[in-house]
Amino acid sequence: MFATSLAMFVSVPAARADGLSYTLTKVGGFGGEPSATSDSQGTLYVSSFGSSYRSDDKGVSWTSLAHRDGSGDDCIFTDQSGAVYWCNLGGADTAPLQADVWKSVDKGTTWRKSTSSVSGDSSTCGQSCSPFGVDRDWGAASILNPATQTTKDAEVVIMYHDFWGPSSIWVNISRDGGATFGPMQNVLASPATTPGAVSGSLVAEGYTFCNTTPSGVAIVPPGEPHAGRIYVGWIAADPPEDAAGCNLTQAEAYHTIWVSYSDDNGSTWTAQQAYDAGVGHDTSGIFAEMTLDNQGNPYFAFVAPPRGMNPGVCAAESAQGGDTLQADKSCGYDMNVVWSSDGGNTWDGGGGTVPGSAAAPYTVNGPSETGTHWFPAIAAAAPGQVDVAYLRTATIEPSDPAGKVLPGACAGPSSGRPNFPPACSWDMYVAKSVNLTLPPSGSNAATWTTSDLTAPSAMHVGDICNLGIACVGNLGSNRSLSDFIMEAIDPTTGCAHVAYADNGPTSPHKGQLVAANETAGCFAAPAVTPETPAPALLLVIGLPVAVAVALRRRRRDSGGFAA
Repeated sequence: MFATSLAMFVSVPAARADGLSYTLTKVGGFGGEPSATSDSQGTLYVSSFGSSYRSDDKGVSWTSLAHRDGSGDDCIFTDQSGAVYWCNLGGADTAPLQADVWKSVDKGTTWRKSTSSVSGDSSTCGQSCSPFGVDRDWGAASILNPATQTTKDAEVVIMYHDFWGPSSIWVNISRDGGATFGPMQNVLASPATTPGAVSGSLVAEGYTFCNTTPSGVAIVPPGEPHAGRIYVGWIAADPPEDAAGCNLTQAEAYHTIWVSYSDDNGSTWTAQQAYDAGVGHDTSGIFAEMTLDNQGNPYFAFVAPPRGMNPGVCAAESAQGGDTLQADKSCGYDMNVVWSSDGGNTWDGGGGTVPGSAAAPYTVNGPSETGTHWFPAIAAAAPGQVDVAYLRTATIEPSDPAGKVLPGACAGPSSGRPNFPPACSWDMYVAKSVNLTLPPSGSNAATWTTSDLTAPSAMHVGDICNLGIACVGNLGSNRSLSDFIMEAIDPTTGCAHVAYADNGPTSPHKGQLVAANETAGCFAAPAVTPETPAPALLLVIGLPVAVAVALRRRRRDSGGFAA
């Protein structure tokens, strides 16, 4: 199958604020949970539910890539050579709910599926081969030593939590460019031998067992502090809720944020809490997202109510209905960021209950931007420079005594609950900070610039359910957008690109997968030239690339993993 080119669509100027400017462009047909990435040369990729697209002109137009295996929970990522990887929950595997990884070395024209070293093939149990099943997979790849290695030597990591087992966090790792993957590893099962690492993993396991939602995986690039370090991030509940049993319906408030990292290619792991929002302060709106800046520092973006929120009071006001809840700004959900400048050991300067964890986050939205903020997405440039995208409604959603937003809370009359507010209108926002090196609060605090990109036409109206598989459509519960959006920064321009699904009833992009492309206010592009793509390197050393490409087949051809 050859890639087909989409027609050019007119870019619609979006909102501006303090120098920020974006255009909105159609990527393809409507699809939830869009993943987004940029390679080192600024080629952009977006994937959603088995469909994927490429832009060679900074998001102005998009090419539909060859179809592989349609299912949800996609992820898309690249290594320094420009090779692109696509992961999903494979629909063609014999074993159900397994993670698959596909690779292309020709910008998505042809793809090759990886093999599991456990099963020995690519169709039995994918690359995860988990007896517990797989849910919410993420991926990362890096050529650890570009001076001596090519894409066929890249380290590739997929991470996920299990669906039927302990709901722990697992990884499978490839050290041959994604050709084969090793067995699943628990990121808390083999802590480093230092006492602090052991105790950190034990504390994390207490919070993590049975209640997790993965937030991402990343590998620190060569030449930076902690080069080659693998980070995995997730959110979890707390030990009392662990005792109540596993819960894949996300009925608990997932109020703790965790990271675990490995400096020995996954042999041992060190865990650290990044932040605890407090019991009843849910961060699962629906996924927190993790990223690294260009020096390998980790960041999380997540939603949570303000620290002063009382879940019992907000639940009582929710039951009462009317204006009481809407007047109580403490019951809203803010957009937040925490980050570490020392390799994941200390977050926002520390001070939290668990040593090293953040005492307070950076709140992205200002005091006047109240309501409910959902679907955090984050990308970082230099240390302290971040771009955050999210969905926001001015409505404060009704919640229960556990601190969870109620199913159908934004559905309006279709919920059948007269005490619920009218149907919520949602806009897509971006916010930027260039000074997270300053404290989260106080007279010298970090600052944010924010833009509403879709006003005056909402990109979604109604409910956005954050209960995962418990979103069954009753009481107006709506999961049409699925569970997240994503953004990436083009390293050649410093500009952000956000992928989101739009089904607003009056939106000019109704029924589309959309790219929001930053055109002004971008971060400074790096002074150094990005890595030379692998094909150019091969031409320099005289390898017959053209012949190799001509002979490469879409699947099963070992050339799909060649340098």
